[in-house]
Amino acid sequence: MSRLGPEPRINSKYLTQHRGETVRLTAKVSNLSGDTAMVETSDGQQIGVHIPRDMHIADPYVEIIGTVKDDLSIKAHTHIGLGDKLDLKAVDAVVEFSHSAKGQGVLA
Repeated sequence: MSRLGPEPRINSKYLTQHRGETVRLTAKVSNLSGDTAMVETSDGQQIGVHIPRDMHIADPYVEIIGTVKDDLSIKAHTHIGLGDKLDLKAVDAVVEFSHSAKGQGVLA
C-alpha cells in the first residue's frame, strides 16, 4: 500500500521497511540497460531500478521517486537529475537522520 504524503528518503537498509510504498532514493547510476538501471545507493549497495520507456536518465547522480517492489528493486515513477558530483556520504547522513528519533517528521 502506498503512503499518502511526502515520500521517505531511503537507502538500501530501509528497502524492506517500505515494500509497496513510494520512496525517494538518491543514488549513482552504475549501469543502464534497456528498462533497468543498476544504481549505487548512498550506503554503498547496488540495487535495480525498473525505469519506464519514456524516462531518460542523463546524469550520473539521480533521485529516483518510485515504489519498492517485493524483490526490493524499485519501480521508478520519475527521477530528478542531480548532476555529476554528489557526496553520497552526506546524502546517507541525511537518510539516517530522517529515520532517527530526532529526525522523524523533520525531513518529510
